[in-house]
Amino acid sequence: MKMSKYLILGLLISTVSSIGLSQSIETVTYDDLEARWNSNSDTTYVINYWATWCGPCVEELPEFIEVHNEMKDGPFKMILVSLDFPRSLESRVIPFIEEKGITPEVVLLVDDPNVWINRVSKEWDGNIPVTQFIKGDNYNLEVGQLGHKELLEKIELINN
Repeated sequence: MKMSKYLILGLLISTVSSIGLSQSIETVTYDDLEARWNSNSDTTYVINYWATWCGPCVEELPEFIEVHNEMKDGPFKMILVSLDFPRSLESRVIPFIEEKGITPEVVLLVDDPNVWINRVSKEWDGNIPVTQFIKGDNYNLEVGQLGHKELLEKIELINN
């Protein structure tokens, strides 16, 4: 009898623990994203477009996590915008985020790329990774992989 109580208790704890680890990822349109940084001009926004299948994107994520953890207590917001297919949210994106210990907010963009890519920048061809740095009317777009030092430099530039 005691053995079955411990077994049931163990299964209950395991189930509750795994529920607690589960990430909630919002699906958004580009309009939703734009509304976020347009609503608060005192906050510095770092918006990184990435996907789980993009090698350079995955390589730079630890740098983004580190910068996020250093700056999250200030007027700063980092949003990692996944460009993975919506159908892979549960099977790929959420497990990836949990496995990598991703701490910045992650959203899944569910908009027509032919529309929003030009809104990010008319010069951008859609290659990822790409990162927007936004504070009020200050805007900068960086195409390609970024390291810790480069991220901090770009954030400092957008803040001045």
